[in-house]
Amino acid sequence: MSWSIWIVEYGYVDRFPASNLFAAQPNEGHRRMPYCFGLVRSARRCILVDTGFADPAMYRRLTAKYGETRWCAPVDALARLGVAAEQVDTILLTHNHFDHAGCVDAFPAAHVWIQRREIDSYLAAAARPARFEFLTRACQADLPRRLAARPATLVDGVAEVAPGIELRPAYDTHTAGSQVVAVTNRADGTWVFAGDNVYGYENIEGIGGDGVYAPIAMTTGGAAGWLDFADAMLAGVGGDSRRILPFHEAAVWDRFPSATFDDGLHVAEVSLAGGHPSAVPATVRADRRRDAAEPRADDGDPQRSAPRLIGRPAPGSRRR
Repeated sequence: MSWSIWIVEYGYVDRFPASNLFAAQPNEGHRRMPYCFGLVRSARRCILVDTGFADPAMYRRLTAKYGETRWCAPVDALARLGVAAEQVDTILLTHNHFDHAGCVDAFPAAHVWIQRREIDSYLAAAARPARFEFLTRACQADLPRRLAARPATLVDGVAEVAPGIELRPAYDTHTAGSQVVAVTNRADGTWVFAGDNVYGYENIEGIGGDGVYAPIAMTTGGAAGWLDFADAMLAGVGGDSRRILPFHEAAVWDRFPSATFDDGLHVAEVSLAGGHPSAVPATVRADRRRDAAEPRADDGDPQRSAPRLIGRPAPGSRRR
């Protein structure tokens, strides 16, 4: 199976504290943090990994906290790639937070997949006294109601959504029922959308590329469980951290062929299968492919280059 893969930016905040990204790292300054979702297409399928959010009140709140911001409704960001909301047939939600599951209803034809444990844990947490509000603070409160009113599958563990697309649970890490999405192409291997189990490459490559895992800071699970999960996830892609696709990492615009739109938002082209137009200028594609030394799905070359070793600093990993 051949899938085209993009990371689509629909917003960013300019000065996000690194202490909110990396546990026990209070003096690492700030990062420009994008807000993104994934687009995966074959000849017949159009799949989103998460849906982002569109809420002017939240835009204002984040701008007040983090300085310069920029926002675009996810449906409009998708339209830049020539995809209409009605074409999306499947949504894979990594977890129930507002910036990942806030626009489900904007894609009326899509069947939604999420871990059953994520929904059940949210409902249980929402029923607790107000002093436990931390457990639900970032959640999309009406997601259970939305899912009940449309085609949806509550998954119990590993599930194959389509040939080459697999849901893998990440229980008690970022959230109680988080999951990641693995996309495997015949030509260029497996890529993993990590949701918020990897905010940036430094979580899995180490601060400054020192090779020591930096656990995610914002979590309702535990650091020990995350460490084991991250290690297994990375081992599953041969230790090649570039194959882990984060949604809050500005370095993806450097690591993959990317286009920048007039409003400063981006799209990264991870893998381009036959039949889909590129969203990135040809000169940029050529430069990034040389830099990465990594075969792509439209190369027709099944050979993979040596994986990026854990601990080896990567270009752009400290971009802010």
